[in-house]
Amino acid sequence: MSITPAFRDGLRRVLSSPALMVLLAVLFLIGVTVVLFSLELDEAPYVFEIVVVYSIIRAWCTGGVLHRYAQNRPMRAGAFQRACGTFFFRLLRLHLLSALILGGCLYVWLYYQFGYYLVLLGLGYIFCDIVLDYAKIRTVVEDRRSMVFAVTAGFRFAVRRPGAVVGLYLLNAAIPVIVLGIEWYVSRAELEPVALFAVSIVLLAWFPLLFLSTQTAFFQDELAYPGYTAGSGVNPPDLPVTEVVAGPPTAGV
Repeated sequence: MSITPAFRDGLRRVLSSPALMVLLAVLFLIGVTVVLFSLELDEAPYVFEIVVVYSIIRAWCTGGVLHRYAQNRPMRAGAFQRACGTFFFRLLRLHLLSALILGGCLYVWLYYQFGYYLVLLGLGYIFCDIVLDYAKIRTVVEDRRSMVFAVTAGFRFAVRRPGAVVGLYLLNAAIPVIVLGIEWYVSRAELEPVALFAVSIVLLAWFPLLFLSTQTAFFQDELAYPGYTAGSGVNPPDLPVTEVVAGPPTAGV
């Protein structure tokens, strides 16, 4: 699959689960409100505490979100919660590895030593972020237990398809850049309505879902098949015969 069909398929998966979009938008707006409220009170926001809480919430939600997009079909709320709980501690360990890889002091040292290589440094950061994204996907889709092996598997997947994975990443990243550009242009003209600012904030909150869904669609087409998940700790979706009798999920995600 080329990156364009993967992007279209991923966008369709995001739009087919509006409950996840609402959940992420609400969480994002709550976080932004807390930070802005702290600034209005002339209090320095608790950056470390906010990052820790954000990492825990993201690790909890990512497993269920990836499982939903990998199955590419509706899930009831109970199945979504089970998926979140099944992969929570694995993805939390992976987030710790991500913090060491992406937020370690190595990048700071390289920046001060070789500041004129900032472009190469940025490309290296993007590639590491891509590897970690596919490590998350392989953890959920293939039910991996070791996060070190998951990162290794994500690295193998990325280095064998460097053009496709980087192109898909940049295609996803281009959309928030465009939104921020429009927001900046409108704010310069002093014509920015409050509604436009709120819409742009919500759109920016949805872009992580787009990254996860498009990369999941691309990975499944390359190494698996759409709807495949090997997670043994998560109850399988209802069979078609069950949906004929009981109807498809209506109150889930």
